[in-house]
Parts: sequence; structure tokens; C-alpha cells
Amino acid sequence: MINMTEQIRLFQPACSEVTERAVLEVLRSGQIASGPRIDEFQRRFGEMIARQNVVCTSDMTHALALALHLSGVGAGDEVLTLAFSCMASNSAISLVGAKPVWVDIDPKTASMSVADLENAITPRCKAVTMYHVAGYPGPVEQITKFCKQRGLILIEDCNNALGATLNGTPVGHRGDYAVYSFYPNRQINAVEGGALVCPNGDTATRASKLRRFGIDAKTFRDASGEINPASDIPEVGWPASFNNLNAAIGLSQLPNVPAQLARTRTVVDRMQSQLRYLRGITAVQPIEGSSPAYWVMLLLVEQRDQLLTRLKHRSIDCSKLHLRNDIYSGFGASQRILRGTDIFMNQVLAIPCGWWLSDDQADTIVATIHEELQA
Repeated sequence: MINMTEQIRLFQPACSEVTERAVLEVLRSGQIASGPRIDEFQRRFGEMIARQNVVCTSDMTHALALALHLSGVGAGDEVLTLAFSCMASNSAISLVGAKPVWVDIDPKTASMSVADLENAITPRCKAVTMYHVAGYPGPVEQITKFCKQRGLILIEDCNNALGATLNGTPVGHRGDYAVYSFYPNRQINAVEGGALVCPNGDTATRASKLRRFGIDAKTFRDASGEINPASDIPEVGWPASFNNLNAAIGLSQLPNVPAQLARTRTVVDRMQSQLRYLRGITAVQPIEGSSPAYWVMLLLVEQRDQLLTRLKHRSIDCSKLHLRNDIYSGFGASQRILRGTDIFMNQVLAIPCGWWLSDDQADTIVATIHEELQA
């Protein structure tokens, strides 16, 4: 067992000497905002997820907002989405002038309830943003079918699900769009950034312009380097560019992702084998055929708040993870009865399970949970 004065972190941003060298190289080059690493990162990240037409942005929220805008979602429209999510995801709906329609969660699997989609849909709904909660794949095959039958756009919110699969297929392959995050505590820490996977090259070209005010980078400057008055901006976009520094940091970490993901799954397997014997606690079960990325390990705990307080007191980071977004009046959304979300919010506990944990730390987490449940 480890010394309990040592903090066991819920998240550990990836960093290495390779990353530090990459940062210094870009800073010294003077090419911080724009540069060749952006295209290289988009290409290599696309290869990692086996997708083309990747457009990187300043953050995940702008990637989601772009996906909604490109889908034709705007003022007066509605988007089906989980209430159990983070503002980084659902705020994108408000950014394009639309309103969310809250959908319930299946508390046993931490996934969007397909049955409740049927109950929640309204005539104004144009899209579904389906969050793969904490890297646990949602029922995207069923939701894809639901969307196609009703003419809805499906946006897969894969923001912390890089490496997760369903029936052997990576998440992000079935929706019309997919979005990823490179926030510090994600599988790739680029300090900040997001990626939007578009359905085709024309849409990706449009997204590339919109992420920088609508500018066409190929014609915006003339031969002398001045702004070209002949380069029109027919569609004004956002300040949402991915920069050369973020790209360099992300590139330095790409090679490590498979090993880190494998280690995370090993840690989860180790802890699950011990947790299954404890009363009053149940590990959230991934849906059949799925292999989660495990941004965190999700538990359902009968006396959650008591255990959360005691674990933090004993230097083990843990969290309720998200606060349900349907409590925020700023969305202007209608309230719905979400019984699964009620259960989940009362019981969910996220515990560390990442690649940075040693076997001793994993065992300490489980042993401490056992001790506190018996207290």
C-alpha cells in the first residue's frame, strides 16, 4: 500500500520531455498562432481515429457549435441532449441560438436513453448530440437508426472517449459529425483544443473557414502579404482557430495514446475484480459489445456523498463528475421528468483509473472504499 499522505489524482495531464522540447521549438520559431503542425496534427489524428476531414478548433465547444451550424441548426431550433453533461458540451447549443431538449440517462450504463428519445422529440428538433459519458460508449447504433428515421442530424460527442469502441468500431464513426477534446485532462493534452470530424471534404473546407472568421486562408493575403480586398468573406465565422503550439503539444503525445489506453483498461479490470464483492456499490456496466476509454471509472454508490467526503479526506480524488445542466435557467429549455438522471445524480461517483496509477495505488483506492463502507 502507498503512503496515504500522497494524493491520488482523478486526472493527470500528460507531459514529457518530448512535449517540453516541442513547446520550446514552436515558441522559438515565432510560428505560434499558425504553422505547419496544425495540418500535420489534423492528418495524424485522423489516421489515429481512422477518419478523414478532420478540422481542429480552439476548443471542443466551438467544434460542437460548428457541427450544429453546419447541420443547419439555429435560432428557434431544438437539440436533443443529455442533461447529465458539462457546459462545455451543451453551451454550444446556445451559441448557435438553439435550445436543448433534455433526454434521460440510463443510470446502469451511463448512456443516453433510447426510449426517452422517443418521448422527448419535438417538431422543432433538428439534431441529437450524443455524449459518450466519461468514455463509456452510448447506444450509437440504435440512436443512428432513430435519427435516420426522423431526419435528424447525429453529432457524436466523443470529447473524452478517444479509443472507445462499440462492436469493434471506434466511437465517432456512425454520426454525421464527431467531436473530440484536447483539454488537459483528456486522452490527448494539447492544453486546449478540439477536433470536428466532418462528413465530406466540402463541409470540412467550409468548417476550416468558419473557425477563423470565415476567412479563406488560400486567398486572404495577396502576394505582398497584405489583406487581399478581392478575397470575399460570404459567411462570417468565429474566433476558433487551433494554433501551432497546441498542435505541437498534441503531436508529441499521439504515440503514447495506445499504451496509456491499454494501461487504463488494465487498472479498471484490476479494480473491478475487487469492487464486485462490496455491498452498497456497483460499477457502471458498459453497454454490450463496448470497450470504454475510461476517462474515469464510474460507480453507483448508495451512500455516495458520505463516501465522496471520506475519500477526499484520505487524499483520493473523486467526483460527482457533472452537474445536471437542466438546472440552469440560461438555456431557456422546458423541464422534463428525468427519473434516470435523478438516480444517477444521487449515486454516481467517479474514481481515478488512469494510466498514471500504479497497481499499489489502484489497490489502495479499492481498500479505502472497502474500509469506509464498513465504517
